[in-house]
Amino acid sequence: MKIAPKRKGALWKALLERAKTDPRFEPAAETLKRWRSKGDYMPPFEFYSTVLDRDGGRKKMLRRLGPEAADAIDEFLDLALAYDDRAAPSLVGFLADLRAGASEVKRDVDSARDEVRVMTVHGAKGLEAPIVFLPDTCTTTNGDSNAARLLALPGVERPEALPDPILWPVKGTSGLAQVQRAAAAKKARDTEERNRLLYVAMTRAMDRLYIAGFDGKNGRPGDCWYEHAVSRLKPLMTAVDEGEGRTVWRLECVQSAEIEKPKAAAHSAIAPIAPPDWALRRAPHEPQLSVPLAPSRLEPYAPDDEGDAVISRAAHDPAISNDAPSPLHASDARRFLRGTVTHALLQHLPEIAREKRRAAADAFVAKRGAEHTAKARRSIVDETLAILESSDFAPLFGPRSRAEVAISASLPQPSGAGPALRLSGQIDRLVVTDTEAVIVDYKTNRPPPRDVAQVADAYLFQLAAYVLALREIYPGKAVRAALLWTDGPRLMPIPANVIDDAIRRLWTLDLASLDAP
Repeated sequence: MKIAPKRKGALWKALLERAKTDPRFEPAAETLKRWRSKGDYMPPFEFYSTVLDRDGGRKKMLRRLGPEAADAIDEFLDLALAYDDRAAPSLVGFLADLRAGASEVKRDVDSARDEVRVMTVHGAKGLEAPIVFLPDTCTTTNGDSNAARLLALPGVERPEALPDPILWPVKGTSGLAQVQRAAAAKKARDTEERNRLLYVAMTRAMDRLYIAGFDGKNGRPGDCWYEHAVSRLKPLMTAVDEGEGRTVWRLECVQSAEIEKPKAAAHSAIAPIAPPDWALRRAPHEPQLSVPLAPSRLEPYAPDDEGDAVISRAAHDPAISNDAPSPLHASDARRFLRGTVTHALLQHLPEIAREKRRAAADAFVAKRGAEHTAKARRSIVDETLAILESSDFAPLFGPRSRAEVAISASLPQPSGAGPALRLSGQIDRLVVTDTEAVIVDYKTNRPPPRDVAQVADAYLFQLAAYVLALREIYPGKAVRAALLWTDGPRLMPIPANVIDDAIRRLWTLDLASLDAP
């Protein structure tokens, strides 16, 4: 209510602006920034389990909604895990799948819990409680909905192949005999259903039943639940003066069955038991036959001023990411976001007509890069368009190229001894021709290195792993690698001898220790 009603643009932008002047909004803004950055790369299950468990979302939801929410949360995570197994991990794809599936969670409600539950009569079927209140028994319908006006017309003349017609009665048709019969039949069915629900409602109570209601401006209908109950029970009830002119009609009887004695003596107090030490420590890694390798695991070899959006740590290996701090700390979120936005533009703009690219890029950056200054947003768009409009880079974005190519491979060591490397990553741009495959990785470092000798080891190791995998995929083709520095822009081919040297060094890295707590 502080920012939404009078905002002039998007709610996200309004939140970011308010967070700059009001520190109370800063935690929410920083949290959402972090989630947006992770959502671009994390598979759905890993993303939501991080939000719910590591970021405390589950605890907050249970505190706000009660323990019943746990079933829905667990079912939601099960759906996310199942989606990851059968489809390419995509947050947008999962949400679309969830919306199309219309999943419904059915719970077995424990009637012995010490709490007050508010539910519909339909929801109370099969349940019992010591005390039941029926607070609104003076209405007969849920409102005059359009669906309630439709009438079935059984028995009218029609071709044999057609079912009974459905009629929407318009003004002036209420006097027709067929319409009157259909309306009367519908009213009788509705009355039957209300009576069945009244029976359900009154038989939920084990000890006490309170029947209450309130009169509207036109009084209560004669066929409402209150009138049904009072007309049958009033001869058996006793009027009790509650004071101040209030009278309550009561029907009661003494308990005929003997009161059951508790089967076990209740303990007045139970001392809490301190959890063992192992319960407070993270579970150790199980021994593996292969060592997971994701680009983010090479962060210790990356420069401190890197501006690229780093893929989430061990994005396809939740066991590893459980130990790893997020690379997107609040203070670094803006520089990482620049790389994220640039990558997205380079992915999608080639599919848009050239004359429409700037308008599309401006709109996208205004929405996804709202925390950047206007000058920074223009810089992102200008750099990206300079790359796409340059003839030097035309082959990279031609019809034989693909963007954001997910890659997964098991790379055995040349000697055959020791664990293999299990590669899981994403190639920014891949060009495959009849004779070669070219890997291009985008980098937004500012300023970029001048020559290959100054390129960070992390980038070379990443390209080396990709080259190893593509040599297996395309055995008859030459595999080349290059870095595209967006600041310039400038394409830097990586010589084959540099890649081969990085491949040799790749097997000497102690990857298993990089994610140690």
